[in-house]
Amino acid sequence: MREKLLELADRQAEQAEVFSVETDRSEVEFRQGKLYAQGTKLTKGWGLRVIKEGRLGFASSSHPQKLQEVVQAACAAAAYGKEARFDFPKPIEPPAVTTFENKVMLVSAARMIEWGRDLIDALASRVPELKVDVSFSRVYQEIGLSNSAGLDASFERAELQVSVSGLLVDEGIYWFYDYVNLSDAKPFPLDAVVTRMEKFVRLAKRRARLKTGDYPVVVTPLALGELLLPLQVAVDGKQREKGTSPLIGKEGKRVLSEKITLIDNRLRPFGLKSSPFDDEGIPARENVLFERGVFKGFLFDIATAAACGSISTGSAMRGYTAPPNPGTSNLELAPGGAELDDVLSGIKEGLLVYGFIGGGMSNILAGEVTLNVSCGFKIENGAVAGRVKDVNIAGNVYEMFQRVEAVGRTQRDLGDAFLPFISFSSLKVATKD
Repeated sequence: MREKLLELADRQAEQAEVFSVETDRSEVEFRQGKLYAQGTKLTKGWGLRVIKEGRLGFASSSHPQKLQEVVQAACAAAAYGKEARFDFPKPIEPPAVTTFENKVMLVSAARMIEWGRDLIDALASRVPELKVDVSFSRVYQEIGLSNSAGLDASFERAELQVSVSGLLVDEGIYWFYDYVNLSDAKPFPLDAVVTRMEKFVRLAKRRARLKTGDYPVVVTPLALGELLLPLQVAVDGKQREKGTSPLIGKEGKRVLSEKITLIDNRLRPFGLKSSPFDDEGIPARENVLFERGVFKGFLFDIATAAACGSISTGSAMRGYTAPPNPGTSNLELAPGGAELDDVLSGIKEGLLVYGFIGGGMSNILAGEVTLNVSCGFKIENGAVAGRVKDVNIAGNVYEMFQRVEAVGRTQRDLGDAFLPFISFSSLKVATKD
């Protein structure tokens, strides 16, 4: 179908490109410890981008009988589209990237239900007061790309993920979260998940108080993504093109602690955003964003690269319903050498964060954040003293990441992010106590 659509578009436009995605998604959901939903959804569609009379047009459809209408819509849109300052790329041999494990496809809905019930039963026996939600998602995708320059490529990806949340009602409401990426077909780590959730509950039953002030703060991998989000926005080539990124003019300069090396890695085996080529057909590669705190450069697709006088970094992202934009794929924070227990033992009074409630950004482009701590514990005399509530962390992430005291030895696999913990020497903490 992709070839037929490209052939039709080639007759009416100078250049054309067809992006196709077919997705088979199976999900199983438990709420409050009971099976709530189970379903499978199949979607398929095509996105057509054309260059006609030097301008870009785009249209998409999920109806194979309406290909001619898609071509007409894309060509009509080109009359009002942006000037195309690039050609669609010619085929280049992409690198080998591991995105598919056949064993994942053998995990049936019945198997996911069995895992869910085993997990809920195990948690009920050890922490019966915890109300548990569990979600399993298994996704199979076929992604293809063809263009009038001769590129014709495709690959398949299989994903299997588990998300767990627990609600504890004990002088307030407390949520605990966990996540496991099983896309490499490793065994479901039931005991490890149960042990982590039980640990959260045991610690949360002890209440601790923390006054407003500046404290050492340790942010664990599950929470760290919220602090990295402003950096992901700032390295976006679209912000470079608009002139809105605070990193413009800072290539080659140290803007973060030298303990921070941040990489965008589409080549990571079994990452949820891994692929042999980006969504415009540019071969995938590792892009170092910050190396020992030094900003190394922006992420570009071919349009933003052309607008900024640069070259694509193989960072185009999209679904079939929209044209591409630059973006991060799998984010990796290089591990350091620290162990969590060693770091905690050296803190007299501080905060350990396992979860933020997202949002609260006051000016994300400038790096300003205000984050509510949804799961946090007071550190006192080198040990976890108990849970804290009504706690916020506020500040500028560029200043925060100058105060990195230590980086954890081990990366946590979060699907599309691979992160260790970070210990900050001092952050502003606001509380109601």
